Amino acid sequence: MKVKSFRGPRRVVASVAQGRTILRGFWSLFRTRKLLSLGIFAGALALGALVWPYDQSLLEKLHFWPEKQEATAQRIAYFLGTWGDYPTYNLPLVLAIWLYGVGTKSSAWRRVAMVCFLGATLAGLFDDCFRLTLGRPRPDAHVADGFYGIAYTFQGKFQSFPSGHAAAVFGTAASLLVVDLPLGLITTAYALAVVWARMELYRHYPSDVIVGSIIGIYFGLMVGLGVKLRLPRLPKPSSS
Repeated sequence: MKVKSFRGPRRVVASVAQGRTILRGFWSLFRTRKLLSLGIFAGALALGALVWPYDQSLLEKLHFWPEKQEATAQRIAYFLGTWGDYPTYNLPLVLAIWLYGVGTKSSAWRRVAMVCFLGATLAGLFDDCFRLTLGRPRPDAHVADGFYGIAYTFQGKFQSFPSGHAAAVFGTAASLLVVDLPLGLITTAYALAVVWARMELYRHYPSDVIVGSIIGIYFGLMVGLGVKLRLPRLPKPSSS
C-alpha cells in the first residue's frame, strides 16, 4: 500500500519563498519611493508634534462615560488590549489564515497570511526602534510627560510613543485591505477598537496611537502593494 507523503514541510517552504518574494517587492517599491516614504514619516512626526500639547485634554475627553458605563468600557477595553497585541492577535490571525490556506489547498490564502505577517511584523519592528529608545511615559505612569531616553525604555511604563499595538494592528489591517478587502475591512474596524482601548485604559496618548497607526498603515500598504508589484496578479483567496 502506497503511503502519501506528508506535505506540511513543503507548504512551509513554499510560504517562506512567498515571503521572500513579498519582501523583494516591498524593497523594490521602497527604493523607488524613498522621498515619499520619508515624507510620510516626517508628516507622521509633525502630526504627532501638533497633537502632543493637547494630549492630556484629548485623553480626558475620551472618558465621557457615566460611572457605571465607564466600568463596562474599561472591561471591554481590557479585553481588546489583551487580545489586540502582536502575540495574541496578529500571530494567531496569521496562523489561522495560513492553516485555512493549507486546508483548502489555496496558495492564494497562504500568500495572504504572509502579507498579513510581514505587514504587522515590519510595522512593529520599525515602531520599536522609537518606542524602545525615546522613553515617553505612559499616561498611567504618573510621571511628568516628556522623553526620558533609552535609560528608561526597558521599563514598561516608559514605552508609550509610538503605540506598538497601533502599529501592529494597522500593519495587518492595511495589508489585508490591499489583498483581501472584506477581511481588511473587518480587521480595520478591530484596529480602531484596539487603539481606542489603549487610550481608554490610559496606556497611550492620542499622539502615540496616531503616529503608531500611520506607521502600521504605511508598512501594511507597502507590503500589500509590493506583492502585486513582484508577483502575478493575485488570484481571489477563495480559489484553490
